[in-house]
Amino acid sequence: MRFEITAASLLATTAAAFSDTSPFVLFSTSNELPINRPEDHQLITTGQVLGLMGENLASCTTSRYVLISQPGVHASDLRHPATGRCLAPNLCEAATGPSAKTRFNAAEVVGHDFLSLEEMEALVSSLCAGQRGEGGFVVESHALDALPEQKDMRRAKVIENDTKLGRIISSTAASSDDYTVIYFSPRNEGKTYKSEYVESPAIQMELKRSPAVVVEPRGARDGKSSAPLFVKYQFFTPGIFMGLVAVLIMLSILYVGLSAVSSLEIPYGAFDKEMGPAAQKKNN
Repeated sequence: MRFEITAASLLATTAAAFSDTSPFVLFSTSNELPINRPEDHQLITTGQVLGLMGENLASCTTSRYVLISQPGVHASDLRHPATGRCLAPNLCEAATGPSAKTRFNAAEVVGHDFLSLEEMEALVSSLCAGQRGEGGFVVESHALDALPEQKDMRRAKVIENDTKLGRIISSTAASSDDYTVIYFSPRNEGKTYKSEYVESPAIQMELKRSPAVVVEPRGARDGKSSAPLFVKYQFFTPGIFMGLVAVLIMLSILYVGLSAVSSLEIPYGAFDKEMGPAAQKKNN
């Protein structure tokens, strides 16, 4: 399957990238790079990427290495998750162009232990030193601006960085036809994005600690205070107040009940055998 179909694995029709993953793109004008893996991967670990670089860059098949770091980039920044449209055309064109004889790409590299730009440069230099010697190769490092968090600003920054990347690759291709490009997201590396918004001095506030010494009364520290009793303690808390109201309501109900019972009047004749209802029935 041709690499153009997968478009550097950045055009893969998959869900949006994980928040802790980043893409990795490697392409070279040399067809002697011994890559024994498929050209594109969707998910791969940082250990696998570093192992692949150690295996393939040890031969140092090109005399020029261009390292491009893009801090904080995700696969969804380089291709549309739904349509698969490439959002970094210069990168996709360079990675899929006819000059790129050897390619390896991973849409999502998992792990936070990837190399920084300086460490990547040192790794490539150490791998090529044994093959070409000092001065027999060139390693160029380019750090792009970090991407902001805001969606609109992030998209604009991706386009701006892709334009810079296009100029870097065009300049490299114009001066040499023997080069390898490595595009990756470094570990806590790169230029921090600075917003163009300038805060007005009128709305700046500083929180300062009062230099004055606060002397606490001795009585307050010892638990002894000369304040009045009702100031030191709260007697009528909401719970106590509600309890008193409930007791008053219950006493009122009890009073009404007792008053109703006490108001009942029964004549004593109702309990007399001669004058009671039974005696009246006999007389009738």
